[in-house]
Amino acid sequence: MASIPLLTLGLWAEWQSFVHLWYNSIIYNHGFLVLGGVFFLLYQRRKSLSALTINGSPLGLFLLAGATATLILSQAADIRVFRLILAPLIIIFWGWSIWGKGFVTSAGGPILLLVFAVPIWDDFSPLLQHITVFFNTILLQAFDIPATIHEFFIILDVGTFLVENGCSGVRYLMVALFLAAFYGQLYYRSNARIALLVVIAGLLSMVANWIRVFGIIAAGHYTNMETSLIEDHELFGWIIFIVVTLVPLFFISTRLEQTSSDTGDKSGISNPETGQARPTSPSIKWPLLASLILLLPPLVPAALDAKTARVASSWEPSLPVPEADWTGPLKHADIWHPDYVKPDIDLGGIYVSDDLKQVQVQVTGYRRQVQNRELIGYRNQLFDRKEWKLVSKTSHARDSSDSVSTKTVNETVIQNNANGSYVILWSWYQIGEQLTNSSVEVKIQGALNKLQGDARGALWALAGRCERVSSEGEKRPDCSGQRATFERFLNGAHR
Repeated sequence: MASIPLLTLGLWAEWQSFVHLWYNSIIYNHGFLVLGGVFFLLYQRRKSLSALTINGSPLGLFLLAGATATLILSQAADIRVFRLILAPLIIIFWGWSIWGKGFVTSAGGPILLLVFAVPIWDDFSPLLQHITVFFNTILLQAFDIPATIHEFFIILDVGTFLVENGCSGVRYLMVALFLAAFYGQLYYRSNARIALLVVIAGLLSMVANWIRVFGIIAAGHYTNMETSLIEDHELFGWIIFIVVTLVPLFFISTRLEQTSSDTGDKSGISNPETGQARPTSPSIKWPLLASLILLLPPLVPAALDAKTARVASSWEPSLPVPEADWTGPLKHADIWHPDYVKPDIDLGGIYVSDDLKQVQVQVTGYRRQVQNRELIGYRNQLFDRKEWKLVSKTSHARDSSDSVSTKTVNETVIQNNANGSYVILWSWYQIGEQLTNSSVEVKIQGALNKLQGDARGALWALAGRCERVSSEGEKRPDCSGQRATFERFLNGAHR
């Protein structure tokens, strides 16, 4: 109990991210249940935990230091999934450093249940969508319901059903896996039986989702799409989950339980290190070293905060200065605009040459990158997908180099959804004083810069219109002329 404030403070940013994720995401709102289950299991094992004595482990301390260093880098790069995966591991390594492997045996299993509330599971949605469509195709054939399948679209005579991410069954899968692992930690001693129960729970949850999706499609087919189940099937899904997954899992888990001699309260697990000689006066250095390492993630950013604020406030980027045969920038006129969330820097304008060639230059970024306001993030897009659609995306090696852009730029061609016009974009990034076209380098170099008190970052881009040409009866973009204009502009421009 005394360690809870320490673990809360050391992993404060991660707990905030967990709560934000669980509260705002319908896929992960079972996370509060997972956290409650972890505390319950630790309470059940209070006897074995209270029997532990300080028995410092150099290996545990080494793993704790490595995991903490990785966490600090992940915080600087703001890679949420790494941060949240590392949180339960750091707690385990911290306890291992102080009490040895006895802590891992008693508390490792319950703490690892937090993995079922980490945002990695929705990455399985595309695979689960394909599996759901495959088995629903078999069910439709078995019930003689004619349908045409096109990727995730199931087309019937009465209408079309789309198996979206929410129909993948990932929510039911996560809940089933957690409940099985929780039950196994509570009643089983054999890790093999726990693993078997988890696998069975996963399979049953997938079957439940296939039946749920088929039930919705069948209801639409037999009612000519007039059933309310098509639009509102949340309750229906959980009823199917209870009947197909939880009820069978209850009987299966009971059959898998060990004999009475092997079952019982895990709080009575003996310390596996009790047979070893215990020090008569436990050294305070192990809890002190482990706790100091645990406090590094919040202390490092706090120590750099003043420098980060000073660097951020003094940064005033500006648009490039072109050669004399260019006029501009003309403000409040643009060909395109990036779709970024609340940027601190948003500079843009169009330059016009003496022979009337046009180039839009855009600089959009943040003086201080923080969570949800960073260059590389799912909310920040190079273009507004409601207004534009992607035509092509590639890397383009330039003929020359300059002080404004990188030798290789990211080339993106987009088409306006309203008028069909084409626009070509050359884009790259600025991290601190460094220019790069690599999003991976943005994350890595950005993390290293943050550890030095520099959290600046910006997107640089050129935009221009492409010609529309006819090819094989279709309209296609011809951007060769605009590429030459970009090269001409950059070769004579300087920052």
